[in-house]
Amino acid sequence: MPPVSQAVLLSWSVPPAATLALVLTALVYLRGWVLMRHAGVPFVPLWRAVSFLLGLLSLWIALASPLDTFSGFVLTAHMLQHMMLMMLAPPLLLLGAPVVPLVRGLPVFAAREFAGPFLNWRVAKRVGSALTHPIVALLLMGGAMFAWHTPRLYELALASSSWHQFEHACFFLASLVFWWPVIQPWPSRTRWPRWAVVPYLLVADLENTALAAILVFSDRLLYPSYDAVPRLFGFSALHDQAAAGAIMWVMGSLAFVVPAIGIAIQCLQSNRGHAEIVADRRQGPSLDGLLALSQRLAFPARFLRDRLSGRRIEAISFLLLFAVTGLYLAHLASSSSDDDNQVLRLSQQSGPFAVSVFAPAGELEAGPSDFSVLIQNRNSQDVLQDAIVALRAEQAGNSRRTQWVRTRTEDSENKLLQSASLDLPHNGDWLLDIAVARGGEQADFSLPLHVVKPATGMSFPWSYGVLLAFSAILLFAYLRRHLSGTLPVPHPAAKTAPQGGTANLL
Repeated sequence: MPPVSQAVLLSWSVPPAATLALVLTALVYLRGWVLMRHAGVPFVPLWRAVSFLLGLLSLWIALASPLDTFSGFVLTAHMLQHMMLMMLAPPLLLLGAPVVPLVRGLPVFAAREFAGPFLNWRVAKRVGSALTHPIVALLLMGGAMFAWHTPRLYELALASSSWHQFEHACFFLASLVFWWPVIQPWPSRTRWPRWAVVPYLLVADLENTALAAILVFSDRLLYPSYDAVPRLFGFSALHDQAAAGAIMWVMGSLAFVVPAIGIAIQCLQSNRGHAEIVADRRQGPSLDGLLALSQRLAFPARFLRDRLSGRRIEAISFLLLFAVTGLYLAHLASSSSDDDNQVLRLSQQSGPFAVSVFAPAGELEAGPSDFSVLIQNRNSQDVLQDAIVALRAEQAGNSRRTQWVRTRTEDSENKLLQSASLDLPHNGDWLLDIAVARGGEQADFSLPLHVVKPATGMSFPWSYGVLLAFSAILLFAYLRRHLSGTLPVPHPAAKTAPQGGTANLL
């Protein structure tokens, strides 16, 4: 395998906060699935658990693989990432019937005090019912696709790591809502006849085809950022755009048309099979029944909790677990580095080399700053991984200068880039010197920099703000239920497992 291809395959940008969140989700689901299997619940077989885990894996690959690393360089990589976020991960997750296993997998205190009451809250039911209505879901899916592929919003996502993550969240959540009426995960109920899903999917395919055709047949570049960055794989930005549109066209059509054909065949064969499926869904136990049924299992931990003021221990255990996990996730989200935060600062040619220098977006603050350098052959545009690159910064009009620092590929998520950190201790105008050598050839480049004073005052990372807000919501919900005297009353279904009726959880 060529060295460049090896470097591409090694360019993983693993997001620590998202990775930990996905691992915790998998553990909660598996715990709930095991408890349901022990309780004899037959509605979540093994293949559903495998489907859910594959959905989490595909979501992680979309966020951590080279597709994310090169999404700012190659539109086709960005499009493949979007297809995984919209056409692969959501249906796999919903095939795992995730609602009840996730609730059962939570700590008992969290399931009883928060998850269960929230799912049975009238407002939550109405909002969920409105969002998963097929017409609303279709409009949300189409709106998210067309809005984020407009040049202005797409360029915004390319220029900012935060907006890029928000774009991915919009795609993923809109797709979950869209695929809900198609999969109709247990124990939810269908809103329309099963045959209505066929035109539902075909209309979505028309939306996808229209957007893909714009990318394929456009005679101008829709996203100028891809023309500004160096071309890594030998084809132009316009050809890259057409290839991305073709990927959207083919993969999207397969994702919509294949399920539509399968559902149409089922509906044409007979109505009996559909009636049996609906009957199975209606005979599924409610959420309250599942909680009561699984709690009958004699576990040693429950035996000890019952004799040691169980509810108090459950509350303290949940509080400690929530605080530790939440603070660690907030720390990972606020401290993780991302190459998406770097923008192209210099693109020059000298001697046999073409150099591109990337640095943090916006004004550089005094202190350490990361720089990444891409070295290419000036004529062939081949990436020169064996080139030796050194950086040095010198303050204009002053004798202050830093030591030469050798760049390394190990310090960059993108293994085609060489990165190093330089300390710019004072504000003012600086000059970044880049020395490149390969064999007997060498060249020098320079990049003017303007460094400003660090922002005064204490900065509060957004992740800790989200944690505080979520904690306040949970505390408010808990106090409201307990201080208002509206404690949950055991449902009649808790005495015996129900034989009919399904909780409309969403």
